[in-house]
Amino acid sequence: MLPKATLDRLLAMATKLKSSAGNEANTKALLIEPLLASLGWDPADLDQVEREYRVFDGTLLDYALKIEGKPRLFLEAKAIGSNLDDKAFIAQTVNYANNAGVLWCVLTNGIAYRVYKTNEPVGMEEKLLFEADLTEAASGAASEVAKALQLIGFKSLLDGELEDWGERVFVDKRVRKALASLAQKPPTTLIQVVADSLGKPAISTDRLRESLARILDVADGSATLNSSSGGKAAPLTAAPGEPKSAPSKEYTLDHHLDGKPAAIVDLFEQVDEFVRSLGAGVSRRVRKQYVGYFRGKRSFCTIELQRQRAIVYLNLDPTKTKPWNDHSMRDVREIGHFGMGDTEFSLRESSQLSEVKELVKRAFRGTP
Repeated sequence: MLPKATLDRLLAMATKLKSSAGNEANTKALLIEPLLASLGWDPADLDQVEREYRVFDGTLLDYALKIEGKPRLFLEAKAIGSNLDDKAFIAQTVNYANNAGVLWCVLTNGIAYRVYKTNEPVGMEEKLLFEADLTEAASGAASEVAKALQLIGFKSLLDGELEDWGERVFVDKRVRKALASLAQKPPTTLIQVVADSLGKPAISTDRLRESLARILDVADGSATLNSSSGGKAAPLTAAPGEPKSAPSKEYTLDHHLDGKPAAIVDLFEQVDEFVRSLGAGVSRRVRKQYVGYFRGKRSFCTIELQRQRAIVYLNLDPTKTKPWNDHSMRDVREIGHFGMGDTEFSLRESSQLSEVKELVKRAFRGTP
């Protein structure tokens, strides 16, 4: 595991570079290469790390990271402070790797490290698997940052850990999308297979179509379809505290999911699916800053999506909720935040899902 002391040293150097001499050459020499060395790469071994690697059109790529002498991950570096949202930077990095048949690439400014899967059949920005940001380590998330960065370490590439995890995330995402598409316009064969599996009493085709839309969360506009909506977005009642005469504007899920790493989207979708499976009385309301979940008129949890984590706010009393995990939970009664709930859970990886699901279940039931 990447030591916290290493992250602290890199952050101190980043602060110094930001104040002066923060050019690309210094960013590489003083931030990126020390990090690569800490992750098990040997910058002095050309069979592991090759600088200025020539790609398909003669252009020079900053780093080719190799396993047994063959490129397994490309890394394109920009000066500290560079905006990694620049589409030209993203396209440049991903295309270099894809054209060379390299599955993984990293775009970094020495602070943020964005990892892309190059061959996914999606838009350029949607190829982003995850992002690790060194500044997160300074705010109490050093171990999470270290775990994320370790995925681009020598051993992870050697053992196939990055590839196995990335494949699962992207495959699940494509399967969910395919199922939603099928539910929106289910073919006759699918309807027949479901009908045959259900047995007696028979259910009408229209009812089956409506049920598939509900279960697979087919959306039309701003809300989930339901059996009473007639194929249109179902009206949503105002949340507690919202004026009924002027309800808050509804947004689509894309408002929160677009531009987020696939790993964060995957975590959200797993929690979202679990929350909506808790009972027929659960409704979801998508607001500008968060996604809220209600049991009747009572909000029991909300989710705010960020690039490195999903923040789950739970309607649980922090003084009574046991067991309490200081590493991922926080009492936010006196801390301003979007959404509703006094207990905060910072969700960063799939290993935390069972814990957060149990807390969501308690919030749903109204028990500490």
